[in-house]
Amino acid sequence: MRDKLLLLKRSMSFAVLSSLIALCSCQSITGSFIHEAIITPSSVHFPTTLIGSQSIARSVTISNFGIVPFKIGSISLAGADAESFHIFTSCGTTLRATASCYIQVTFSPTLKVPTATASIEIVGDSASAHASIPLNGAGSTETSTDVLVYGATPAGVMAAVAAAQHGKHVLLMDPEKHAGGIMSNGLGYSDEYGDAIIGGLPRIFYNNVYEHYHHSTASRNGQNFEPHVAEDTFDAMLAQHPEITVALGTSLRSVEKTGTTITGVNASNGAVYTAKEFVDASYTGDLMAAAKVSYTVGRESTSQYGEPLAGVNVPSQMGNRPIDAYVVPGNPASGLIAHVKPDTLRPPGSADSSLQGYNYRLCLSSDPANQIPFEVPAHYDAKEYELLGRLATNLKPSLTFPQYIDKHGVPNNKFDWNNTRGIFSTDEVGYNSAYPDGSLEVRQKIAEEQKRYMLGYIHFILTDPRIPASVQTSARALGLCKDEFLDNAGWPNQIYVREARRMVGAYVATQHDLERTTSVPDSIGVGGYNSDDHLHHILNVKGTVSHEFNRGFQPKPYPISYRILTPKESEVTNLLVPVDVSASHIAYDSMRVEITYMIMGQAAGTAAALAIEGNTSVQGVSYGELSSRLLNDGAVITPP
Repeated sequence: MRDKLLLLKRSMSFAVLSSLIALCSCQSITGSFIHEAIITPSSVHFPTTLIGSQSIARSVTISNFGIVPFKIGSISLAGADAESFHIFTSCGTTLRATASCYIQVTFSPTLKVPTATASIEIVGDSASAHASIPLNGAGSTETSTDVLVYGATPAGVMAAVAAAQHGKHVLLMDPEKHAGGIMSNGLGYSDEYGDAIIGGLPRIFYNNVYEHYHHSTASRNGQNFEPHVAEDTFDAMLAQHPEITVALGTSLRSVEKTGTTITGVNASNGAVYTAKEFVDASYTGDLMAAAKVSYTVGRESTSQYGEPLAGVNVPSQMGNRPIDAYVVPGNPASGLIAHVKPDTLRPPGSADSSLQGYNYRLCLSSDPANQIPFEVPAHYDAKEYELLGRLATNLKPSLTFPQYIDKHGVPNNKFDWNNTRGIFSTDEVGYNSAYPDGSLEVRQKIAEEQKRYMLGYIHFILTDPRIPASVQTSARALGLCKDEFLDNAGWPNQIYVREARRMVGAYVATQHDLERTTSVPDSIGVGGYNSDDHLHHILNVKGTVSHEFNRGFQPKPYPISYRILTPKESEVTNLLVPVDVSASHIAYDSMRVEITYMIMGQAAGTAAALAIEGNTSVQGVSYGELSSRLLNDGAVITPP
């Protein structure tokens, strides 16, 4: 409808325009309609939010459907309870013709002001050009619920919505202040493995994104999206269910447990929250670990599960020509260049505790009007990126732009920047080993270090004379997005945790499950992404820079067992884990993508509801009832 409005309104009368605005639940900025500024939605209601925490974010969009720029005089909060709300905006002082900007607003209830009303006041280029957007939200002091979901990741959102769909009250808690995990934090070019396996709630998410972009091919059927659009879509799904109470910015401190039953969680706000069933949908498995569920970190040996691809791999040369590993080429006494470690690998096939690299998934813009320049990190030293300089000069043929900046297009002149697989890139390899079991403070330090490293990497590309001029010209045409991550200066709020802890349950998915040589009588969804590992080590092998990781393979679509979501019954009987599932490293390399997490999240929320209704353990949930409900809710549970 928005495209139609753009075409029609330029010759439209005031009366006809007002009628169309009413039909689309838009609000106009009153005054001269030469600007034709339309605001959606016309009011904002927040779902119930736990007192002392933050709500999901809601967005208000200002669209200029006119033919001349629209001046924005001010955007502010007003009303007696204005302090209960917070706004961030991508809108500057001028909104270009046919352009849009948005305001992100959150709600933080307190004991003093549990229920609040206020408004966003938008003033245009004159006092008569004015709009008021009512806001309202209610806080809750309720400490008991049916299902507590820890982690507002895509899997967590699916679990919360699924449980709510089946009539259960849900508390969705997350230390972060934004829902949607990495999909709301830069991973806008979705990893997928066949449209036919996407059903249920994940399909609804992608369809809603596709609708947002008016079926644009740039959205790839809803699987390419801007970070704020992903967040808005997740937030809208949560807001549809009054059974869901949200508690963002609230972290887990400890777990209370009687026998094999989790009775409650102690939160960072000092409260204890009880529930009948728990879902750990965090990327790090914090609730699972606090409940003393068995888990592992790192890679299994080939012998543990009989997986030919498991364990340490034989290191191989980085690049197609040898790169000298020493500061002074050919001189071991000069030491190793930065980010290259001595070869202390265990024999091939051995287990080790290493993790594949993390990074940030940056969202970049090619629109100069929507760019934030990359900052120079403190204490920048070009020597730290000497390996990249040597790769730039030694490899033949030379590295191309995508090997420096591996960007994938998403709508509105934006790009999702990932690492370049197998080459020194945006993953700071080997610096995340303390993350899985680390405190919030330790994790924050690792995240800050990753940001510093990436900013230095970018600055090196832009300034070092060994980088081809054509690559530098292309890189200078990009910048962080002014209209993304409004509360963090265009930088994602979350680091990309590709793997952390992995549960060890009664059943462990392995390479054999991916190869479909096992029997899976309890499938709750379909996997199929390639077994995708990132670098574990960059090391010196006889004076040459080498790297070590698992090159994986591409499985055919395979069934996912319900049992990989459940702990051992002897450990916990009311917990489901749809992210840090019970899988070997090799299997997890395939399962660790957001579409699979969402599939497993819907199954976890549905199973939690069934466990309550049947007064049974999660291990005792009837698979017949679970599969029936999943199918009725549109899920795809068997490979095509």
